[in-house]
Amino acid sequence: MAGYRIALREALVGRPSIDDVRWGLQALDRRVRYGAFQASDGAHVPYRLWLPKRPRAALLLLHGACDYSGAFDSVGARLARAGFAMMAYDQRGFGATQSRGTWAGDERLVRDVGEAAEFFRTRLKPGLPLFVLGESMGGAVAIHAAAAQLDIAGLVLMAPGALASPFRRSLYSWLLYAFRMIVGKRELVVERLDSSDLSAADAIRLLGDPMVMRSINAELLDGVIALACSAVDAASRVTVPTLTMVGAKDDLLRRDCILQLHQNLAGPKSWADIEDGPHLLLHWTRGKEVLRTVRRWIERHI
Repeated sequence: MAGYRIALREALVGRPSIDDVRWGLQALDRRVRYGAFQASDGAHVPYRLWLPKRPRAALLLLHGACDYSGAFDSVGARLARAGFAMMAYDQRGFGATQSRGTWAGDERLVRDVGEAAEFFRTRLKPGLPLFVLGESMGGAVAIHAAAAQLDIAGLVLMAPGALASPFRRSLYSWLLYAFRMIVGKRELVVERLDSSDLSAADAIRLLGDPMVMRSINAELLDGVIALACSAVDAASRVTVPTLTMVGAKDDLLRRDCILQLHQNLAGPKSWADIEDGPHLLLHWTRGKEVLRTVRRWIERHI
């Protein structure tokens, strides 16, 4: 991939320390609450919560692969000031979850969305419309959750994980098989070489925050790719209003795959091509413009 350095390394032993977690909390607005809710399997799932005094709508935020809830620190603060209640949590296998570095499975990831939404609603006034925003892998998880009839007002998909081409699906299957055979328990390191398209704060976070995973093992990689494949088909069972956004300069996902997912959606849908936009639209130097589009779309569907 252009703009990235790819290498192999031995798997790291252990999970982030509490000091690593504190590093990721330093940038939080003082009005942010953080903790962990207990999922149905007994696991404690870390979350961040932004609760304005008079919220107009609520937004559940799902991060991408190798990231965690800290991805939404600046987004949460901005939208909270605009009157949106928000909750972001660490998806299984990432962030500060006990299962960090392992693939929890599609079913567990999707169930967590519903349980997080249920927990979030206990912090909201009754009847407040709830939307789900998913970024990259988080977008694929959001699609599956909506396809399972999650009770929400709408979806916002930011360059959602999508793999539609049968040829590419076969190619990735063979590559993953070779990856497992050759590297064994070693991990694939993907290092960003150019962060000039990201805001300064996000570039620093992605490069320096120890809660961000900078390598991935075969199990996780296989799970993320399979999720992207199945999300394209699951989209046909999504009937809620959906906004799909993709950057014209996305260097990780193919636009035609995302477009196929979008076309499969069964409910009302809006498509937004973002000129000059990268894969990480929310963390772009012009991320405020992206947020403005998201906010206006949600306001029309409240």
